[in-house]
Amino acid sequence: MKQILIICSLLMAVNGFAANLPSQVSEQLKRFGIPLSAVSVEVRQVDTNRPILSVNADQLRNPASVMKLVTTASALELLGPTYQWKTDYLIDGKMVGDTLQGNIVMRGSGDPFLTVDRFWGHMLAIRERGIRDIRGNLIIDNTLFNLPPHDRAAFDGKPQRLYNVGPDAALTNFSATRFVLEPRGNGVNVFADPPLANLVVHNKLVAQGGKCVNRNAGWSMRQNARDGKLHVTFSGNYRTRCRVHSISRSLFSNNDYTYQLFRYLWESMGGTLSGGYRTGATPETASHLVAMPSRSLSENIASINKYSNNVMARQLLLTLGVATSDQLTADVRGAGVDATLQWMNSMGIDTSGISIENGSGLSRTSRISARQMNDLLAIVWNSTWRPEFLASFSLAALDGTMRKRLKKSPVAGRARIKTGLINGVRSMAGYVHSQSGEHFLVTMMIDSNKVNYWNGNLVQDAILEWIYNR
Repeated sequence: MKQILIICSLLMAVNGFAANLPSQVSEQLKRFGIPLSAVSVEVRQVDTNRPILSVNADQLRNPASVMKLVTTASALELLGPTYQWKTDYLIDGKMVGDTLQGNIVMRGSGDPFLTVDRFWGHMLAIRERGIRDIRGNLIIDNTLFNLPPHDRAAFDGKPQRLYNVGPDAALTNFSATRFVLEPRGNGVNVFADPPLANLVVHNKLVAQGGKCVNRNAGWSMRQNARDGKLHVTFSGNYRTRCRVHSISRSLFSNNDYTYQLFRYLWESMGGTLSGGYRTGATPETASHLVAMPSRSLSENIASINKYSNNVMARQLLLTLGVATSDQLTADVRGAGVDATLQWMNSMGIDTSGISIENGSGLSRTSRISARQMNDLLAIVWNSTWRPEFLASFSLAALDGTMRKRLKKSPVAGRARIKTGLINGVRSMAGYVHSQSGEHFLVTMMIDSNKVNYWNGNLVQDAILEWIYNR
């Protein structure tokens, strides 16, 4: 395989592919001071797998969130599109009428999309089995992944941002609280969703007229802990023409959040929970109550890729580690990485130099080349699971991370793209349906302190339009 890649590289150099960036792309790079040495791009015609453009395609670079394609493609092949996680509930005690005199156990298996509405369904299933009052604790068994403590601030010092939430076998709702700012009458209403008991919202916002230039301007949000509760205060001026606005933050640890959400939902349907919570393995004395399945893998990878959900991708890599190991291992993440690379090798992809830290791309050490990523895209294009995989990409101008781009371009709706962004990195990979009816695959990575979200978009869009017009 390596010899074939070397021969292809030499042929492309002879035919002038190596330095022939389209002029519109070169102009954008020059405009923003991004050197050619910081750019890797490869474009191939899918039907023949023939490169039509290759620049620094074998250079290993940080792909940012484009790495999610490696994780999701591997999962489709190794787990199958109908794979489901299940969350088990057990009782450790005895039932007296509709009262559980003992603990309720939640045993997680890594469901990456256990949102509020789905968790509410879990509570309903427990109630339907005759339990109303729990005179004990919630035991959260999140031991499956055997993870060390996660530092949410380690990546960029922003621990409340959702992309920094760490994986957890019993993760619920991404540990996210959404705050909604809603002009109403002469004021501005603020509420938290979900309204957890340990969260107190103080609204000091003042409604203001005038044009809405920036929904995040003019007001601030701060928080402090006191009296066993977290107090969040909104203050400043909010322009009513900005209409309804929401921001999501992660303010509690995964376990604290799961317990508070459990209690909120349980009490909202008339149940009681007298105790607190603890974490640990399921007691041997516990008896099974009900198992609640997740969405299918194909549904979950759509959320992972279209909306670039980091913690879901991390959950998926860990799931691969558990599913492909013959026995429980101390390094579930490492087992997931090994399974991914072994599958890629089995499909004929040269994985030399590929580095996968967590499967999400939220990493400073992840590495892959444009050619290797295109090899992956080509493999899945010809696989049984092509429809499921393609459906997980953002459609240019229509949805996901591409929904605001290329709206007035003929490329709208004809490019399926996964984007990536961290400081100093802007990347993309996916498929383009050209005006001639041909399909192309493309990977582009820019690794430079000159690149950012906006100028990276312009460079990427120039490549996509060039492919479309071929």
